[in-house]
Amino acid sequence: MHQATTHESRGVDAAGFSGQGPSSYPTPVTSDPLGSGLTLVALWMFILPTLLSGHSSPLLTIPALMLVLAVCVYLLHGWNWKSHASLTALSSATIAGYFITLWVAHVTHLSGQSDTAATVAQNSYGLNALSLYIVSVVLSALGAMNDITVTQASVVETVAESQPGLPFRRLYALGMQVGGDHVGSMMTVLVLGYAASALPLLLLLRANQTTPMWVTLNGEGMFSELAGLLIALITMLLAVPLSTALAAWWVSAREQTHKQKSSQGSRELN
Repeated sequence: MHQATTHESRGVDAAGFSGQGPSSYPTPVTSDPLGSGLTLVALWMFILPTLLSGHSSPLLTIPALMLVLAVCVYLLHGWNWKSHASLTALSSATIAGYFITLWVAHVTHLSGQSDTAATVAQNSYGLNALSLYIVSVVLSALGAMNDITVTQASVVETVAESQPGLPFRRLYALGMQVGGDHVGSMMTVLVLGYAASALPLLLLLRANQTTPMWVTLNGEGMFSELAGLLIALITMLLAVPLSTALAAWWVSAREQTHKQKSSQGSRELN
């Protein structure tokens, strides 16, 4: 009896949806390389042509980003409620990050030409350097957000399985206890990633002892890197509570549905 219960619980965890058998929501085991490959294909087929067209309208770029998100999430994590919650949080945070980046670029008059490759691409192929910068800022946060949103949904499900009947607020609070630690670690990942990509610039700025720091920070090269890092952190901070709230709401609604069905069944038997 104990072994059967253990195997059953493992089947539920593998399915990623409590109350369903392992065959209902299978977890892709070999889809990581496939998901990464198709994500690159989506980038190549949709986002890059949009950028090469010279357009900077969100109406063209955001749908392409949403397609990349959907390909990545569903192929890596399967078609289940955790993927739905994760994709909803990712999409909302991505749209928010996109418009925050547009606003920052407009207010600070960024040109996107601090990157040499972007300047060459703009001069040679007519590519919009500012659009390239905006999309790159949003894409830089997607990897961390994808990981953390799916993890938050899994945390909420685990808490609900271990303590059935918890209300929405309690599920959300317990999920955010883990989410706070996860955000801290992912912030370090983002900071180190941006530092690695901007390492030559940082070395040149550190070696230049004659230019005041305030002048360095006001330059577009350094400011664009710092702004990109800050926006990536903001989008991640938006995605964590949103994915936790969606997961807690989904679990609570599911439990309420199960209770109503159980009560109706018992009434019919009586």
